[in-house]
Amino acid sequence: MIDLDDYETELLQSVESGEWQSRGNVDERLKELQSYVKNQKKKAISIRVSENDIYELKKKALESGVPYQNIIQMLIHQFASNKIQMNI
Repeated sequence: MIDLDDYETELLQSVESGEWQSRGNVDERLKELQSYVKNQKKKAISIRVSENDIYELKKKALESGVPYQNIIQMLIHQFASNKIQMNI
């Protein structure tokens, strides 16, 4: 089991209780992102990722029906194109 802080626990409970809803057409957006990923030139990289993070990522990938590598590619692309930001 992963230890969550108070904020993470509250967030998880709100998601699991159904308080969150998707914005827009998720299937359409997923197809759009998958198409983008498939049509890009790719370069292999190696990174070290914690086992817990990989486990959680693979779990979410199974739930969404998208390979976990594609999710990583989408996250990197969204960050690189300023669609998501990190609080560093």
